[in-house]
Amino acid sequence: MPRKPPAQTPSPPPGRRHGLRWGYLTGLNWALLAYAALSIAIAWVYVISRVHADYEQTLSMECNRLRGVSAALEAGTLAMINDGVGAAVAGANELQATEGLILANRAEIVSTLQKHLTGGGYVRYLFLTDGEHFALAGRGGASGGSLPPAWLSRTPPSNNTWIGAPIGDPARDDKFLIPIAQRVAWGQGSKLWAGALFSFDGFDELYGHFSDQVATIALVAGDGTVLSRAPKVGGRDVSAGSSIASTELFRQVIAQGNAGIVEGYGSVLKKEVIYAYDLLNGYPLYVAAGQVRDAALAPWRERRQMNLAGAAAFSAIVLIMTALLNHYIGRLRRRESHYRTLFNNAQFSVFLLEGERFVDVNRTAVRMFGLESESSAMRLRPWDLSPEHQPDGQRSDELARVRIETAVREGGTTFEWLHKRADDGTSFPAEVNLSSLSVDDTVLALAVVHDVTARKRAEQDLRALSAELMRSQDEERRRIGRDLHDSTGQTLAALELGLAQLMNDSRPSAAERRELLEHCAALATQCSTEIRTASYLLHPPLLDELGLLSALRWLADGFRQRTSLEVRLDLPTGIERLPPDHELSLFRIAQEALTNVHRHAESPWVAIRLKAQSDSVMLEIEDGGRGIACTGQAGTAGEAPPLGVGLAGMRERISQIGGTFSVESAGVGTRVRTIIPIRRGYDPEASTHVHTNRPE
Repeated sequence: MPRKPPAQTPSPPPGRRHGLRWGYLTGLNWALLAYAALSIAIAWVYVISRVHADYEQTLSMECNRLRGVSAALEAGTLAMINDGVGAAVAGANELQATEGLILANRAEIVSTLQKHLTGGGYVRYLFLTDGEHFALAGRGGASGGSLPPAWLSRTPPSNNTWIGAPIGDPARDDKFLIPIAQRVAWGQGSKLWAGALFSFDGFDELYGHFSDQVATIALVAGDGTVLSRAPKVGGRDVSAGSSIASTELFRQVIAQGNAGIVEGYGSVLKKEVIYAYDLLNGYPLYVAAGQVRDAALAPWRERRQMNLAGAAAFSAIVLIMTALLNHYIGRLRRRESHYRTLFNNAQFSVFLLEGERFVDVNRTAVRMFGLESESSAMRLRPWDLSPEHQPDGQRSDELARVRIETAVREGGTTFEWLHKRADDGTSFPAEVNLSSLSVDDTVLALAVVHDVTARKRAEQDLRALSAELMRSQDEERRRIGRDLHDSTGQTLAALELGLAQLMNDSRPSAAERRELLEHCAALATQCSTEIRTASYLLHPPLLDELGLLSALRWLADGFRQRTSLEVRLDLPTGIERLPPDHELSLFRIAQEALTNVHRHAESPWVAIRLKAQSDSVMLEIEDGGRGIACTGQAGTAGEAPPLGVGLAGMRERISQIGGTFSVESAGVGTRVRTIIPIRRGYDPEASTHVHTNRPE
């Protein structure tokens, strides 16, 4: 009992699996494009976010740096102002402690202020004023008049501290001094101003410490007057005393409060600037440190260029890789398409087996085995398309398993197999080439099936033809032997008797002896004629010496003489010589056809026609006899009607030289037509002559 095959998981139909493979490659193509687009988008989003974060961080670091510089300036400036104004306040307090001292005693006041003028060189003068009297003390002595100068006229009476506009240095006209004062109590309910004149030339030196961090530092009064700025242009502070109260930056400062960061167009630097500012504690004075925005963002721009270049390089690499992958996937798709085209257009059936079941077939197999579609083969096994038993008697399923195991074990095998069509159940022989292929843990078998029905039929026809030719040869030999026995043999026997009589009988007279010798000579001549005729029939010498036309005329004359039939010749007067095998084949066709007419047709006449054209020669043998029972045309041996051994021999002889042979009969009369192609030209103007041979 055959072993039951293990259960197999059904595979998808080949069309569907091909569609799946095609769809997989197409989907992979789109997946790569989507992956490339997503990767590039993510890269650019990351780079943009990183650039933005770096931008914010750079601005934050720059603002912190500016705040640090501004705070340091604020502390230093406040210390300088306190150093000068504090000395003036101390002098005022000392004068107030002296009873009876009035501001009109300017000499005493100046002396007291000079004693307290001990700070740095940035404090150039100390002064006191009550609005009516004024005293100014410098390091070199008293200066100024007793009346308050014009720059004190803008002193706001309601503030406790005051900062005036820049004034010229009494000692140096090219220098500016900044008056800063503080209101102090004086006597019973009255107050006076104690202040100092400051030189902020030291800002240039201070700016030198921060020049790598800031582009400018400045002191700005609360009303927007620029008091000092570093660095100076051409050694002079050209902006001192100018007002920026109307600028957008200063309005931002007023709106934001005592400290902060402002950004905008700098009227002094003529560029976009970032400023950090601080309002001095107790004084209407802003200390500002600024940096040009482009300079502050220069490192960020360099990093941005690098990030963008990196993102562009990454995008280019992704695009190039995607293009390469798509190129190779496209080639795979084309190869898959070419494979499917070759697979389906192959002129032989192809089956792919996994285990004992088909998992793929081509369209040729569908046609060869009469299947409904390619998918219908997925339910089948090899023995489902075979009869139950093979010609040797073995069961198809058992023998198929043996063949598959042999192919898997040895890598391949070739054998003949009897198959069966699925639609009508007809059987046909085939040659099967079975090979195996291991894919991972799966073993596949590829079966290539060639239908050998035509070959088998041709072999069978060839065997039949060979047998017919052998029978024809034997019949020809028997005919020759019979003819020699019936005619030549009898004549030789008579000749033998006559010669024996001459040798044994010495009594006859000379006349009788002569008569007997003449009879023997006639018998010898008859034997010679009969042997010569048989030799001519086997291979006429005229065919080699004079050509086909002469041989056909000789054949017609001999046939008329032997049979007394009317022979109608329709031959051209001239024709170029044909190849020897062509002439011999046409002569044999005519010879065999005339023999058939004599034996079977019972016709009173026979016609022999030969027509030559530029590319072919046609020979016709026609009679008016009783015809034959079947007709047919034979271009090849396989199409021949069963008309006997002679006709089969004619047909085979003509097919060997590439010609066509046909037999036509309508019940009365038969026409045998032979057409052979030729390579030699023929003169179409050569006239034809119709010659009729009638029995005498």
